[in-house]
Amino acid sequence: MKTREELVNLGIEGFKADEIMLLQEKMMEQAVKFQFKKKDGSIRDAVGTLCRKLMKQEDGTLWEPKGESKPEPATVIRFFDCEKGLWRCFTATEFIGLVAA
Repeated sequence: MKTREELVNLGIEGFKADEIMLLQEKMMEQAVKFQFKKKDGSIRDAVGTLCRKLMKQEDGTLWEPKGESKPEPATVIRFFDCEKGLWRCFTATEFIGLVAA
């Protein structure tokens, strides 16, 4: 999870930083709907989680870690895509916001 300090160092402050912190906190316990801008400029609606019991792969089995996770740049927010059953990521500066359920 990114800390507020890391987000501020990336130039993300105020409401947007608060929403990213809230996104990460909520994803630890549930699936969350949110939006971010993809590299090609299109808007991506995502349903993501960081809660292991919700990480179902395409075949319906629970995702299991395969060794140690790789280090990632401070700018990256990782999440498990509940719709695709795969890990995804986006750059924190491209976060748009949470989507009401």
